[in-house]
Amino acid sequence: MSASRTKVEDALANLALRLKLESLKLNEKNETYLLFDQKFHVTCIFDTDKDEFILTSIVGELEKFSLEAYKKILGDNFFWAGTAGARLFLEPDEGDGSDTIILREIIPLAMFDEERLYERMEDFVNAVEYWSTEYPKLQQGGKSPSANQSAGGFMVSA
Repeated sequence: MSASRTKVEDALANLALRLKLESLKLNEKNETYLLFDQKFHVTCIFDTDKDEFILTSIVGELEKFSLEAYKKILGDNFFWAGTAGARLFLEPDEGDGSDTIILREIIPLAMFDEERLYERMEDFVNAVEYWSTEYPKLQQGGKSPSANQSAGGFMVSA
């Protein structure tokens, strides 16, 4: 077993203890899955080729060509202003349906340890919760939060 894999597995074991889970282990595809509050799914991926640990979650769907939402995604990604350090991605639907919004964070293993994983997971889940409720509002013509409004335990400045 590589030193990198040991580092990831140790951090996951520590995270499991802190979250009061029986265990948290990578599967044969180097992935593990978490569910927070029975509705927020987070996939954790250990990329052995790049020595990175990746957090990813689907936060919603948008109608195609939703200009206001596209502008919001671009604005929130600018220096991670509205994403607590993660990035928003848009996965286009090949048909005439909706596009999928994905939140993703990459943690290089050089900056990875038990405490950093816990802190990044907490911020990531807060961002998933926030953006899972934010983008449906944009589709319905609702207003997004103003600058510096607290959201999910981090400051939003759009």
